[in-house]
Amino acid sequence: MLNRGSAWLLLISFVLSTLWLMQSLDDVLFKVPEINTIKPDYTMTAFTSSQMDENGILETQLTAATMVHYPTSNSKLIAPNLRFYKEQQLTWTVEAEHGEISLDGKQVWLLGKTILLRHTKEYPMKIISRDVTVLIDTEYAETSAPTTVITHRDKNYSVGVQVNMPTGQVDLLSQVRGHYVLPK
Repeated sequence: MLNRGSAWLLLISFVLSTLWLMQSLDDVLFKVPEINTIKPDYTMTAFTSSQMDENGILETQLTAATMVHYPTSNSKLIAPNLRFYKEQQLTWTVEAEHGEISLDGKQVWLLGKTILLRHTKEYPMKIISRDVTVLIDTEYAETSAPTTVITHRDKNYSVGVQVNMPTGQVDLLSQVRGHYVLPK
């Protein structure tokens, strides 16, 4: 049999072990999870950002009804409109329901219904799609969504499109079909 001192030592050890176990379980079971929310540092309405060349001539302009800026993630845009210029002439417009702009401002994701318009007298074009990624510096746009390309003589449909705005090259990626009207 255990003597009185040994019994007390065993009882104290048991109580301390139980208290340690309860504290450990409290830490695991009742710990309030941290919510990883990123809060905006500022919001702008009637937002406009212009990019000029080395001579101060307008190259691109991004406007939005609202821009919500986040310090460590993409900024959110409501009703974004992106315009590209060459030699002070508007060449392309890209607009969408909403979008995001990367932290470095070099990439824009135009989300929801998106319309690209090429503004040339000789060959205007309208491209209707969704969820278009635009690289600002190279003036390149692409999507993998269903797309309609409309010109004065034809209407083409595809799934996915790539647009090189400086050259005007439009690549329809898959499931392409079209309708062409002969000139009179």
